[in-house]
Amino acid sequence: MKLLPLPLFSLIAASSVSADRAVSPSRITFDALGRVDYDSLLVNALSTDGFVSVTNIPGFKQTKRKLMSNLHSCLMDLGDDTVTAHYFDDGTTRRSFATSTLPKIGAQPLKTLELEDIEMSESCQSFQRELSSFRSSVETATKLFSHQLSAGMGPFLQTPLMSSNVDGFVYDSITEVVAGGEHLEHFHSYQRENSSGDTGANTIELHTDQGFFIAFTPGLIASSKDPTKQVKLSDGFYVQDRHGEKASVEFSEEDDLVFMIGDGANQYINNNFVDSMDAKPLRATPHALSFPAQIDTSEVRVWYGLMVLPPNDALMHNSDLTHGEVRKSFMDASTIDDITPLGCSSHDMKAVIHTSRHLSGDSIILNCTSDELFCWYRCQPLDDELKTCADRNLTLECVDPQGQKTDPAQHNGATPACYNSTAPLSSENGVWEDDGHGHENEDDGHHDDEHEHGDDGHHDDGHEHGDDGHHD
Repeated sequence: MKLLPLPLFSLIAASSVSADRAVSPSRITFDALGRVDYDSLLVNALSTDGFVSVTNIPGFKQTKRKLMSNLHSCLMDLGDDTVTAHYFDDGTTRRSFATSTLPKIGAQPLKTLELEDIEMSESCQSFQRELSSFRSSVETATKLFSHQLSAGMGPFLQTPLMSSNVDGFVYDSITEVVAGGEHLEHFHSYQRENSSGDTGANTIELHTDQGFFIAFTPGLIASSKDPTKQVKLSDGFYVQDRHGEKASVEFSEEDDLVFMIGDGANQYINNNFVDSMDAKPLRATPHALSFPAQIDTSEVRVWYGLMVLPPNDALMHNSDLTHGEVRKSFMDASTIDDITPLGCSSHDMKAVIHTSRHLSGDSIILNCTSDELFCWYRCQPLDDELKTCADRNLTLECVDPQGQKTDPAQHNGATPACYNSTAPLSSENGVWEDDGHGHENEDDGHHDDEHEHGDDGHHDDGHEHGDDGHHD
């Protein structure tokens, strides 16, 4: 079995899943998606909630159920030496296929299913029969979504949205940004093989994806042994709303494909508005996953997600580096045997590149200024107090909500803080102190939810794509 490295410690302490309320997604039909304008449900939902469900995609529902009902059985039939797996702290095992759709080239194959030395089981054959139609429908819906979002928001955005390192080439619209970026795809199966797992903990902690957006199918519960059994909707998906409250999301049978905004919108969309009182910034949605409460050991949770990354040749904001170069820098910083998850995509689909060693020099990599610190995959400003850490014999570090020094490429709500590594854990006086358990480990191994794409962007599922980025 291709394993992601097990964490030597958990950077984000497990917390009980407790939702303040339940919400349902805003919904728009596939046909209506082609008729929206800026004041429509689409933009309103994405600016307030950060996600929207597209329903009634032609022929998609039946294809999705056939494909997803055979996913787990196919993964298991291929064997432990072939598929990628990750073990979560709550006792959940996730097995995955990964692939991508490349700009100007198109959908790449699931290479594991094309290996010469494997024998295709009935489940894998059934899965593969539906795969092309499934991915084609997702691609069509994604193109329509990006086109309508671009048409609606275009009048309020300055151009170009992004510039390329190729002389004279720019990305003027959301449509061009989406078409020019790689789309990472993951098919995940989550399983608890015994009942001893922690039913009160998150499988994937609250995080925000680093891609522009993700498109995912709501989680389904399938039989772990009989792919002919009817799949049903899964619970366990949570979001943090704009008021900071945690809510469980209640999907229905009509929800075909859900689009959720990632932090990329803050990096190259929301910072490009022209002056207008009518501008509606897109909301990046923090989300989390807990293993479904209604599931037993004979069932699994299956999920698909596609994460849209920015074009590789597009320049970072206020930087001479491209998004592709920054991704490569993070991947080069990881050890040769470790996985570099991309995104939220992982743990589900977070699209950041998470490296396995504590990074140094990241402020240089992302061109942060002397008044900023690279933390939570962004340049965060330093206030006057944080600039005096050294004067107090403290070090300036990126610190997670539990007070642990963390990999700055993590999506864990971390902030810059003055840090004392010699005293008990505390947050008094704005100073975080170590708990004495060696939390400066080289490998945190903490992989985001459903989008743990861990590679160089060429997503051969059999080559240990570690991340979630695809988030659920």
